[in-house]
Amino acid sequence: MICNIITIKSIDILKQYLQTDEFKNHLNNSVSVVVQIFSSDRNPDWMMEIEAALRVTMPRGVIVGVTTMGEIAAGRLRINTTVISFAYFEKTQIQGFLIKCDNGNERDLGNDFSKKIEMICQDIAGIMLLATPFTMNASDFLLGFSTGRSGSYPVFGGGAGDYEAVQEPLIALNGNYTSKGVLAVVFMGNNIQIDMHTYLGWQPLSKEMIITETDGLWVKKIDNEPAFDVFHRYLDIQNDKDFFLNVLEFPLLLKRNGIQYAKAPMEVNGENAIKFIADLKEGETVCIGYGNPSVMIEKANDIQNLIQTFNPEAIFLYSCICRRFLLQSEVDLETRPFETIAPTSGFYTYGEIYSQGKYVMLLNATMVAVSMKERDSEKHEDGTDKRIDKPKSLDPFTSQHARIISRLVNFIRVVTEELEDANTEARRLAERDYLTQAYNRMKAHEFMINEIKRCERYGLEFSIIMLDMDYFKKVNDTYGHNLGDEILIHLVKLIALEIRTTDMLSRWGGEEFLIVMPMTDKDGAKIIAERIRSVVEQTQFRKGLSQTCSFGVTAYSGGESIETLIERVDQALYEAKKRGRNCVITK
Repeated sequence: MICNIITIKSIDILKQYLQTDEFKNHLNNSVSVVVQIFSSDRNPDWMMEIEAALRVTMPRGVIVGVTTMGEIAAGRLRINTTVISFAYFEKTQIQGFLIKCDNGNERDLGNDFSKKIEMICQDIAGIMLLATPFTMNASDFLLGFSTGRSGSYPVFGGGAGDYEAVQEPLIALNGNYTSKGVLAVVFMGNNIQIDMHTYLGWQPLSKEMIITETDGLWVKKIDNEPAFDVFHRYLDIQNDKDFFLNVLEFPLLLKRNGIQYAKAPMEVNGENAIKFIADLKEGETVCIGYGNPSVMIEKANDIQNLIQTFNPEAIFLYSCICRRFLLQSEVDLETRPFETIAPTSGFYTYGEIYSQGKYVMLLNATMVAVSMKERDSEKHEDGTDKRIDKPKSLDPFTSQHARIISRLVNFIRVVTEELEDANTEARRLAERDYLTQAYNRMKAHEFMINEIKRCERYGLEFSIIMLDMDYFKKVNDTYGHNLGDEILIHLVKLIALEIRTTDMLSRWGGEEFLIVMPMTDKDGAKIIAERIRSVVEQTQFRKGLSQTCSFGVTAYSGGESIETLIERVDQALYEAKKRGRNCVITK
């Protein structure tokens, strides 16, 4: 495998290269050629002009085009140019596929697309996908693509973009193009080796929040307020034509299955809902994130050393545009060292495609680095003499932008953690009884209100138990309040062992406690109350004291108020006291 990269601004430069002996020799010694066109110009006529010039000299080549948000050639950012990467394969077979997604149903289309590829292609070693996330639900497409494929070969690529952020990207394959679809380049055979790595480098900037309402790719509410209001409050971002450019560096961070992901906003509508590149689910915990340049460059260096050990013949980079926005003039610090390993090309994307096992994901804010080789060379052994060092500058006053941002991000992270710790403690103090650490009456009231709402909405049920320690005043009067407090604490620990984690135990007042039991009918609550009564009766407290409790039990009846519910359980407890105490009464 040999990879050559050229940068052009006119078709004449390309035609000159196609007449060189270097090109002709590579072409004659190859069984397959993949040409990737990374273009800043989203005019399809330009892409087709390049394709036509290439087709004259290589009629059987696979020619791929994609519009970008920045081109990468020789590991460096190129702006407002067209970068063309020629990959010549000596043994590997290549085939291209293009599907248009004009009619929606992306998940079904993705499923059919992967099945079609596997039916036609044999010995698949890997697949490159280029998509248009601006104009379709690429996340759904990849979900369908994942379920449709049977192999676990690597899948990688990126989302097309455009410089003007008007959301009119373009992908092209062998003279056909679309602004709403996906193309695939399939690498086949046992001779090609493909190695993939990805990394993020984003860190939390805000407190944690909950996605509370969504509609497809649109997030309507975060923490029960319009999603845009959150970004406006924290970042002073406006709902105008520049929203995308202003918010690009601030994706939402979340974790799924222990892995951190970033989801970048795309647009905001008149209802202050925000559209994201990939779906966010109701109930997921998110926070606004911001990139740490030092972490990015450090992670890139780690990946570069892993790739050097692989000893590739070509490297392709798919890096999110928000990384370019963040690093600005220092963006090459992340990408330039790849070129010291092998010829490196790629583009700045809107969404990165990366597979783990069978599942193919649409990432955001990441870099995906893909290495390829056909030769049977041994992997480099690890050694300090071969290690790639992080880029250094001879001028100590350069690259300060990244350092300053890194320190500010770290400062914000520490302050946020301190505030979160303080807020967590404040919430605990506001919700808990200081002595027993059971929930307090106010929190119990809030919990019951939520349970009533759930019951009314889903036709569920819940029950409550109210218990009171018998003759507890005598304990305080005889032994003092300190011992009385110890007994109350001991009682709470006993009760906690007998109820579920989904149940709620609160101190209702004095020596009275209330237990709320979701998804439990009156008979079930009575069994638990009887069990607690028996445990308390058999327990020896401090100084060998014995203690009993009286219990009232009732269940929520649809449509009633919380006051009616509490009055009924209180009556049941009162009747238990009248009957001689140390018993359970239901109403």
